Amino acid sequence: MNDDAPPTLRARKKAETWSAIHEAAAALAVEHGVEGATVEAVAAAAGVSPRTFFNYFPAKEDAVLGMRAPSLDPALLEGFSLGHDLLGQVSRLLLAVTRSAYAGQDADRRRRLLQAHPGLGRRRHELMLEAEDLVRRTLAELLSRDPQWSAGLGEHGVDEVARMLVILGGVPLRFAITAEGYSPAHGLPAEDHESALTLLHRLQEKLS
Repeated sequence: MNDDAPPTLRARKKAETWSAIHEAAAALAVEHGVEGATVEAVAAAAGVSPRTFFNYFPAKEDAVLGMRAPSLDPALLEGFSLGHDLLGQVSRLLLAVTRSAYAGQDADRRRRLLQAHPGLGRRRHELMLEAEDLVRRTLAELLSRDPQWSAGLGEHGVDEVARMLVILGGVPLRFAITAEGYSPAHGLPAEDHESALTLLHRLQEKLS
């Protein structure tokens, strides 16, 4: 199958409907607040039924933010190795899975909405926890199949080891996005993430 093949008509229509609902929800939230962006109002503005709305978004907050459930593309695991720079690989995987939840393109509008409506931040946090859990489960599966990791570490099984690795992998991300000058509207530059990873590795060496 050719990965470069153009999307089917059905896929294009689904993408267009998703975007129409998201744009309607975000515009209504900007103008009337999240409370005013009811499912009924969003559906009417997007030209779809409330039932169709829920086929695309589980909650109106997702539609307002332009976010979807995080996913892990199997291609991200190509070349993934448990024997080399595991922490760095986990951190990059976590970043990629986290980014998969951000489907809406207007990051600046999303930032303004998050600042104005704290409830949206809670929903985004829930989706970020879903991303972490997806990476944790994937990593635990990889560890369980590897003879050097399948027994866990000491009294800690592979699930706990995977959870700790995901927490540690998130440290460079948090370090980079809390740095002075970071702009959520433009996302996390790869060089900032790599710089934070380098610092973490140097700290590990210094403390070991």
